[in-house]
Amino acid sequence: MIGAALACGFTALLSSPSQPRAQEEPLYEPLVDRDARGFKEGKYAKDLAFCRNRALPQERAARAGASQAAGGAALATAGNIARYVPAPGWGAAQGLWAGGSAAEAVGSAAAGQGAATAEQAMQDYILVVSACLERRGYLLLR
Repeated sequence: MIGAALACGFTALLSSPSQPRAQEEPLYEPLVDRDARGFKEGKYAKDLAFCRNRALPQERAARAGASQAAGGAALATAGNIARYVPAPGWGAAQGLWAGGSAAEAVGSAAAGQGAATAEQAMQDYILVVSACLERRGYLLLR
């Protein structure tokens, strides 16, 4: 019973969207040829900020997926631990085992889905930022 309540609580937590904080580290730092003729650091910083802003939906999806993966892993771990908590009586022990197993299964599924979402969103984010910088005339080295 405790494990099932734990699973429901974490599932609700995982389903809420995550908003990126204002001062988070950038997800991707493009490798730009800074030795190219006419390269100006100030203009590049402004253009990079513009391109990152264009890729904001992909950034949010990548961060939300990573958060879901971490939360799912925590839920799976909690479910695994809950299965081995000593409980008085056979019925309570069976209930705790079943609840812990359910929490572990839900957590593992959430972690897997979150990791897949984060990976795809990260690839999309890199693509948007790189294409935007290339359209603005920068030579990307990778």
